[in-house]
This record gives sequence, structure tokens and C-alpha cells, in this order.
Amino acid sequence: MKKPLNFVSDALKKQTTRTLSVVALSSAMVACGGGGGSDNPTPEPDTASFSLAISDAPVDQANAVVVYFNTVELIGPDGPITFDVRDENNDPQAIDLLNYQGEAFITIVDATEIPTGTYTQLRLEVTEDSYIEMDSGTFELKVPSNELKLDGIEALPGVEAAYTVEFDLRKSLVDPVGQPNTIFLKPRGVRLVANDSVGTLLGTVSPALIESAACAEKIDMNSGNAVYVYEGDTLDETLLGDDADEPANADEISPYTVANVNYNEESESYEFVAGYLPAGPYTVGFSCLALNDEPETDENAEVFSFQAVVETSVTATEQTTIDIQ
Repeated sequence: MKKPLNFVSDALKKQTTRTLSVVALSSAMVACGGGGGSDNPTPEPDTASFSLAISDAPVDQANAVVVYFNTVELIGPDGPITFDVRDENNDPQAIDLLNYQGEAFITIVDATEIPTGTYTQLRLEVTEDSYIEMDSGTFELKVPSNELKLDGIEALPGVEAAYTVEFDLRKSLVDPVGQPNTIFLKPRGVRLVANDSVGTLLGTVSPALIESAACAEKIDMNSGNAVYVYEGDTLDETLLGDDADEPANADEISPYTVANVNYNEESESYEFVAGYLPAGPYTVGFSCLALNDEPETDENAEVFSFQAVVETSVTATEQTTIDIQ
């Protein structure tokens, strides 16, 4: 079942929108010439409206992942355009990524006019104040060079260029060897997506799967449940891999993203949301053993397996709902 996608979460509807200033923007305005009855055609707009939001795919065992954003920079043909995204006190804007999971988001650049053209790169400048809170303590969250360098964008005349930076924390957080009290945030799990090209996959998982024999060894039946989303259909299920950084088998298929399955007490159901998926076919596997899936290693079938696998498809700007039995 599909329905139109609402990109504004309930939490964000309550949030006050503030106008962000552009630090450096080349002036490119449309001048309309001629009076009534002129045969001169109306010139094509040479600006586009640019917006940027932040969203997150969750990570296990983290209570908060707070990133301090300073500026956003677009690298264009006439040089960089810099957007100041500091807060109302002129301090770096602190965003807890865990507050914006699934299809939830927070806007950091709001409908700002930019010259049309091809921008080869988008850069997020963050500060050294960023941190991650875990049960074992609070650790510095370090970004190499204090900058995340992502893909570029295309700004077309008169077209809204609305993009979202999707943080897949399971892939981007790294615990470096020999550097205690520090976690690295790397760009490999951070994606820049155009809002009009992505959709949302959401659904439920049968309680029978949560309580299956493979899950019986868990102390908490509601923990460690996740869906693994793979691009494409008619895939060989034996090749569907875990969330390893470097699969041991060259033929292994890595998931595009992983979404936690959480118990909703109000609806008394197990639910998941995977947001910002490019339109197309997908294969979805449910595992109750996701706690055993460590990104640094490739787990074998003894500690990681799927209890169900289904196929579906995602349509841009829409929600797709599935029920995994």
C-alpha cells in the first residue's frame, strides 16, 4: 500500500522555522525588460531555491549522537557559496542525530536562492565539540579535518533544489584502535539525496518471528531486531550479507541501509521505518540477531541469520508499507 509521503514529521511541525543567512552568495537576479506589448520573451530564471535537511538511520548502543554544525558550503563554477548555519546565539548548531530517525528531519538551510548550475561538492563544517553518549560513557566524536565532503547537486532554473543529508550511523561511526575515548564519524555512511527522488519504506514484523527459536537465546526479545534493506529484487538470499565494512565473500551483497524494529506499545506491534530510499525494487530481510552484527567484522550464520526475506519496491515521494510474516 502506498500513500503520498509527508516529509514534515510531527516533531518538526512544532519546531520554529528560522531564516538562515548566506555568508557568500554571488548576486544573480532576474531582470524583466520591456513594457506591455513587447515581443521580447521572458528571460529564463537564473536562480534556484536551495534547501538542506539532516536525517539519520539509527545505531545500536548509542543514547545520543550530537554533531555541532558551523557552515554548509557548495562548490560551484564561480567559487564556493557558504551558508552560516549557526544558532541564534551565533554558536555552532548542535543536532542530536538520534532525534531525526526514519523520515524525520531538521532543516538547516531553508529555501535560499542560489545561482543555477552544477555544484560539484557539498561540504559540512563541524566543530570539535561533537560527541556521542553511550552506556559506557561520553566520547569525543571526531570528524577528519572537521569537514564532511559529499556529492554535489544540480540547481536548475526555477526548480526547488531540496536535499537531505542522511547519516547512516551504523556505517559511519568507527571506534579506532589505539585511540581511547574517541569515536570517528566518517563520510562513508553519509549520503546526500534529492528529496524528489527518494521514498520511505515502513511496516511491521510478525511477533511470531520475534519469538522464533533462533531468537530464544536473547535476554530481551525486544532488542536486536532489525530489517536489512538491499537494492534490487530476485537476489540470491544466500548472498545477502550483514552490515560488515568489508565482506569476507566478494559475491556477498551488502545492505543499502539497516532500520531498527521497535515495539510500539500503543499499537502493540513491531514496527520499522527506513527513510530516504532511492526509488526502485528492494529485498528486505528481518533478523532478530542484529546485536551480533558488528560493522568491523563479517559475521557467519552461527551468530547472524535472517528469519524472513521479502521483496518490495519504493516510489519517489511516497510511502510503501509492508508486513513481514
